[in-house]
Amino acid sequence: MNTYDKKISKLEELDNIQRTFEESIKNLEKNIAESITNKKKLKEIQIDLSEANKKFIDAERYLEDLEIELKNTQHSSDIVD
Repeated sequence: MNTYDKKISKLEELDNIQRTFEESIKNLEKNIAESITNKKKLKEIQIDLSEANKKFIDAERYLEDLEIELKNTQHSSDIVD
């Protein structure tokens, strides 16, 4: 193999390394974008779950109050009878 062939071979190898590097950078950029999107989605889910939890607690309190009211109504009707 002469010097010219060696240079061509090295250039081809360098070109291959550059293409591989560019593909790796594209994959990295894609993964970063997906991570950002997933982080936003998780934050939205967290907010939704927090709101749902507040509504559930409110509903639970309402049912407890209703139960107390029903017991009091039943108790007062028992006294009247």
